[in-house]
Amino acid sequence: MNMKSSLACASVAAVLLGLSQGAAAQGSDLQTYQQMCAANGGYFQYGTINTPNDSDYPAVTNFKNGGKLKGVPLTHTHIEITSGIDGKIYDIAIDNVFAPDYDPAQAVVPPSYAKSLTANSTIYMCSGNPSKVPYSLNETVASQGIDWVHTNCAASGFNTTFKNGFLYSQNVNLTNSQTYCRLWP
Repeated sequence: MNMKSSLACASVAAVLLGLSQGAAAQGSDLQTYQQMCAANGGYFQYGTINTPNDSDYPAVTNFKNGGKLKGVPLTHTHIEITSGIDGKIYDIAIDNVFAPDYDPAQAVVPPSYAKSLTANSTIYMCSGNPSKVPYSLNETVASQGIDWVHTNCAASGFNTTFKNGFLYSQNVNLTNSQTYCRLWP
């Protein structure tokens, strides 16, 4: 074997090793997040964030107004994913008040969501409202929806019946701010 062939084989081996390690890490993350959600009594889902071409939305992250609760806007960021569990497309409603950089005066997707929730990336979610999800939708692409993918307010001393939900992207919990837990007594 000549030097070029040896280098080419070494390069291919390095790429294959990297791919298998990446798959192992994703499998490890999946198991960790599944166990966390099961321990919390939530509804678990994971998947790949869809591009606008494979979605009901014009962008990857989409701002939606909601009502107000105690004067605080309950806005959402919507994304669509293709489930890694059942292959269905889900519309994910993410409460903006649980982003660490949520600003109630701004009608925009929080910067942490816009930065971390990118097309074709994998996310892991646990809905703390398991009896209400997934719910049916009549959208063009998504057939089901999930919400309440955020922090456990009871852990901060607030009386609530909701479970501890989460939304992880790139091993970061994007919905762990407890600033507005006071809204759900």
